Amino acid sequence: MERKTPGNLSCCWSFLLAYFWCCNLTECYNLDVDHPISFSGPNGSLFGYSVLLHKNQKNTWLLVGAPVANSSSYPAVKKPGAIYKCSISDKRECQQISTGVDSCGKTCFSESDNQWLGVSLSRQPRDGHVLACGHRWKNVFYSRKENQNKLPHGVCYRYEADLKQSQPLIPCYKDHQRKFGEDYGSCQAGISNFLTEDLIIMGAPGTSYWTGSVLVYNTSSRVLSAYVDDSSTVLYGSYLGYSVGAGHFLHPDSTEIVGGAPQHGQTGKAYLFRAEENMLKIISEVKGSKLGSYFGASVCAVDLNGDGLSDLLVGSPMYSTVREEGQVHVYINQGAANMKEAEFQLVGSNSYAARFGETITDLGDIDDDGFADVAVGAPQEEELRGAIYIYNGRKTGISQTFSQRITGSVLGNDLKMFGQSVSGAIDVDENGYQDVAVGAFLSDSAVVLRTRPVIVVEAFMPLPVSVDRYVALCSDNGLPAVCINATVCFRVHSDYMQQMLQYNLTADTQHKESFPSRFHFHGNGTSNATTGRVKTRHDQLTCVPHQAFIRKDVRDIFTPIHFEVSYTLREHTVHNGGSTFPALKPILQQRGGHSNLVANKTEFARYCSLANCSTNLQVSAQLVLPQHNNMPYFAVGNGKTIMLNTTLVNTGDDAFLPRLQLRFPSNLHYIKVLDAVSFILILEIDIPKILSPYPYRLLHVTDFHVCLGIFISCHLSLFKRSSRLLLYYYIFLLFNFSIILLNMCMFALLGDMDIGKEATIHMEVKLNPTVLQLSPFCNSVVFHSLYQVVLEAHFSQKPQAAVEVFIIVVSLLVGLLILALLIFALWKVSTTPLYHTQDRMQTHYKVQTNHSLLLLLPFLKMHNLKY
Repeated sequence: MERKTPGNLSCCWSFLLAYFWCCNLTECYNLDVDHPISFSGPNGSLFGYSVLLHKNQKNTWLLVGAPVANSSSYPAVKKPGAIYKCSISDKRECQQISTGVDSCGKTCFSESDNQWLGVSLSRQPRDGHVLACGHRWKNVFYSRKENQNKLPHGVCYRYEADLKQSQPLIPCYKDHQRKFGEDYGSCQAGISNFLTEDLIIMGAPGTSYWTGSVLVYNTSSRVLSAYVDDSSTVLYGSYLGYSVGAGHFLHPDSTEIVGGAPQHGQTGKAYLFRAEENMLKIISEVKGSKLGSYFGASVCAVDLNGDGLSDLLVGSPMYSTVREEGQVHVYINQGAANMKEAEFQLVGSNSYAARFGETITDLGDIDDDGFADVAVGAPQEEELRGAIYIYNGRKTGISQTFSQRITGSVLGNDLKMFGQSVSGAIDVDENGYQDVAVGAFLSDSAVVLRTRPVIVVEAFMPLPVSVDRYVALCSDNGLPAVCINATVCFRVHSDYMQQMLQYNLTADTQHKESFPSRFHFHGNGTSNATTGRVKTRHDQLTCVPHQAFIRKDVRDIFTPIHFEVSYTLREHTVHNGGSTFPALKPILQQRGGHSNLVANKTEFARYCSLANCSTNLQVSAQLVLPQHNNMPYFAVGNGKTIMLNTTLVNTGDDAFLPRLQLRFPSNLHYIKVLDAVSFILILEIDIPKILSPYPYRLLHVTDFHVCLGIFISCHLSLFKRSSRLLLYYYIFLLFNFSIILLNMCMFALLGDMDIGKEATIHMEVKLNPTVLQLSPFCNSVVFHSLYQVVLEAHFSQKPQAAVEVFIIVVSLLVGLLILALLIFALWKVSTTPLYHTQDRMQTHYKVQTNHSLLLLLPFLKMHNLKY
């Protein structure tokens, strides 16, 4: 049994719909495709069938497997395959690593022809060993001596970290083993391999007539463990070991082994094993559901959600809806290796014959969000050009959609089977982010893709709890205006220099379609969007305020006001890897797969009596018909129109756009509304009628008119009690008493007024000063308006002469009386109140929205008749 080779790859047309749907997603996230580092090998060598990024102290290499390359060390051997060590720094040249099997045992004779060295590559996590395998290496001892079959045991080479020395491992060799297919005779060890700190894991799918097995060699205890299927749990021909891996499934400190069996029951399975002495025990399993999907052809143990336990990804590259589109199944570890399958599968672009899931690789955290990311290869997508897909780990597991799609055609060099192999978790250019290598063996190529720096931005937009549409605290084009402060704030986390962000702020994004946006920004008064730029530094909060003005005639006060700000990073390059590598552009982090968008909302303040607004709509309607004997009538055929007068009154809280629906006979035809709906502002004015407790007239209105709107006055003989607006205060020591005064009620209809518009009310009032003389105490009249009226008083003429003489005479008499009292009783001191008069005055009232005035009319001194 051997892994898929170019000879059995089908050349098929693939649909490009998914490609166009991606809309150039190769530039969407942080793997750079503008500056790929390309390597090529000998033609026809399948250079790139496996790739591995490796770092030892200061040296960084790309190791590339070429399974059918000729060996420079053993030129007589026919296409044994080779491992190439490629320098990623200055020269970027590749050279073969020498290796070979000198001796293998008493009953062993090595044949390395067509051994497919480089079919699989793996390394230990840090500065560790490298393992390279050739699963078609053969023991020809018995075939030469006894004319029996060659035994394809397979071989792996364990290299030191500096790649200078290697040690061969032939785990399936047994001195007595001579029969092909039986036990480990044709196990083909190394078709897949995986290294941990102290475990060498090798897949052996040919074991026991291709039932398969997984072999684990512990480098510390030097014990070889293997899965032996004594209970026939694994069916014949299951290819167990076609893919292998390892992770922490039972406990964060334990290590368990994963093995894929893509041919089990023709639907496939993947098993989790625990090593016990020299045996592997199955602790859990997952299985495929569709025939021929090759479920288990690839496995990847990776902690997607950051809980310390490994989750599991299993590839089904031949899963077919039409033909071999492929998919990846996601299993989240619930604890103790209890694997729960996600409700979705990863499908890439779901392209025809793509074989998505051929390889799955843990890349580490390449976007700096604290969760591991993975790459999935689809090497036959786009007519064998190939592609890889990047999926990001999340707190809930993994993103259902890919964050980046990179095709071989985008990178140039006519790449073929791009994505057959992927390697990561090594920082090549030392910019702090782990890079990725991808093989394209059908074009004998490999590419290193560097990771762009990620800028983490925390953005938020505080808004007030509510908007008072009656309080105009702002100015727009010199006029009072109601506005809201929308403040855009950013906090950037980056190891690099200051960053420049560009943002777009939009107001009222979810207003009703039948109405325009209710807010606009300063400018032409028509746009509800504005842009800006802000310079930020690491971990510093930077805020920019914006004023959004409310439009006039806003009727919808119930729909919340939504604000959105989207932001991007302005063009900028960061060069932190020396002159060897071109500079890279940083990119904003995409958390959770979402775009860089922040939203917030507020609402209009509602002046409702209760928490929930309650309207009280009253509708009245009357047909306008001619009268005959006090009876309305309509003569059919004689009259042409019928008019209906309808009145809608709301005596409760605000009602949002009430609608009136009319139903009329089908033989009547609607024409139009004769009178449009109008909204009228009514100003109520209360004037003190008398001075309690004396029933004398205090003021007399002689003239009243309004320059805007219509004046309507109630009859002057009518009075209105007002306990809120007008009070009479009587002060005696520490006690405060109040007496309700009787007022005159007057109304001014000001029409449909907008914010900032003025209306002038002209009121001429004649004061009766003799009324004030009748009160023995000081009095004050308090005016308070709910509509915030500014009062301005002006005199129109001098007081009448008769009134002046009367006041002088009274003043002299009172003075003489006081003098007589002082002479009569020296021990008694008395005072009398001074009175004042006021002549005819003219008052102008200007309606404004931001002022209220308390008008006091104190007594004037007897001899001072001016204010």
